[in-house]
Amino acid sequence: MIEKIAEIVGEEWVISSDEAKLYSYPAFIPLKIEPPLVVLPGSEEEVISLVNFLNENNIRYLVRGSGTSLSGATTPTQGEVIISLTRLNRIYSLDNFEITVGPGLANFLINKTLSNPNLFYAPDPSSYVVSSIGGNISHDSGGMHTPKYGTTFDSVIKLRVLLSDGKVEEIGGNNFFDPTSIFVGAEGTLGVILRATLRLFPKPEVSKTLLASFNSIDNAGKAVVSVYKSGVTPAAMEFLDKNSIIAIENTQYKANYPMAEAILLIELDGYSANVEEEEARVVKVVRENNGEVFIPKDDEEKNRWWWGRKGAFPSFAYYSPAYLTLDANVPRSTLSTMLRFTYEISKKYGLPVANSFHAGDGTLHPLIGFDPKNVDETINAIKAAEEITKLAIKLGGVPSGEHGIGIEKIKFMKLYYSEDDLTLMRRLKTVFDSKRLLNPCKLVPPAKNEICNTVNRVHTYLLEGDI
Repeated sequence: MIEKIAEIVGEEWVISSDEAKLYSYPAFIPLKIEPPLVVLPGSEEEVISLVNFLNENNIRYLVRGSGTSLSGATTPTQGEVIISLTRLNRIYSLDNFEITVGPGLANFLINKTLSNPNLFYAPDPSSYVVSSIGGNISHDSGGMHTPKYGTTFDSVIKLRVLLSDGKVEEIGGNNFFDPTSIFVGAEGTLGVILRATLRLFPKPEVSKTLLASFNSIDNAGKAVVSVYKSGVTPAAMEFLDKNSIIAIENTQYKANYPMAEAILLIELDGYSANVEEEEARVVKVVRENNGEVFIPKDDEEKNRWWWGRKGAFPSFAYYSPAYLTLDANVPRSTLSTMLRFTYEISKKYGLPVANSFHAGDGTLHPLIGFDPKNVDETINAIKAAEEITKLAIKLGGVPSGEHGIGIEKIKFMKLYYSEDDLTLMRRLKTVFDSKRLLNPCKLVPPAKNEICNTVNRVHTYLLEGDI
């Protein structure tokens, strides 16, 4: 097998033995499983030949980008060959408000290399410096600008997709039945994204940042709801609790935030007159909820505030060597309830918890610390995460707002969807992947006749444990 694959992509792009351990897990730390082989094709033609070979020989495989998946969607749980598309990172064309790119291109490179300074690509997950477009599409990634500009789904116009039968389909770009929606958020279980045409937005005339501090979680949560009730749709509205502020201020991401129980970072953009009116409304809302408003004195301070928010996740190393990151999406009116519950769970399991999340669209990101070398503590962290996610669903939320289901939240599909819904999903999977070779035992819970092997206690609990 290795010799044949080396003929397709070149010997230097086939990784086995100890070097393959680098691909044993993505950003989902609790589960590490060494793949038998990692292949890095350098062109669409090589990907097509490689996938055809694997399908013809009934070899399981999964597609990976930069490895920033926080749900374990690219963990090789079933001994899959990993196809890494990081070399497919070209920008093919820029036509008015559309840009066509390869799946391996890092998100931030789109805006960095745009020749038209009046346009920008909106989706900006916190991992945008390294996360690849193919992975963003497969997980429908969001980011700070979701409240106003939507998730990745809202910026996908067309896709070039390789199906498991070897056919390459150009889908999307019309106003009729559009199958692109099937692949956005499918987590690589239906096909291989070879190319994506994405929507660009005109840059707003003006952008304004405000920081609001609160001495109460409840007041901060009420302020989030009140901003929308005032008629303002912020371009971004990020929430940081005291635990996150402490971590950030003690790392290289230090932002000189005011020490408070919670802060909101709010960005308003658009035409100058509109932004001025929105700013006045937001300031009024914050003060009515016993908050204090800060305006950056210059661009350096503004950028430092946003850099601090981007560093909230890595800053959690201040508390713990590893963490789970949740992403249940809940109604904004339930934010205070959810936050208080995360602190109760922290005490219950004796694990550190900090909250930094997208308040504007209600996508929570509780960080739960644990020691990955301690199996019992790892499982306790997963249990803590499950309790938080269950409450989110009970309060009208969904299991995942942007990180995907992967292996981490696969059990929650049975809690959120009916068995008829899951049966339909399995049928769709079978239509696109009749041999069940492409990223099996992810996203959709296995049917009774589907065998999913487990490799250790953590994997068994993730797949089979009670919720």
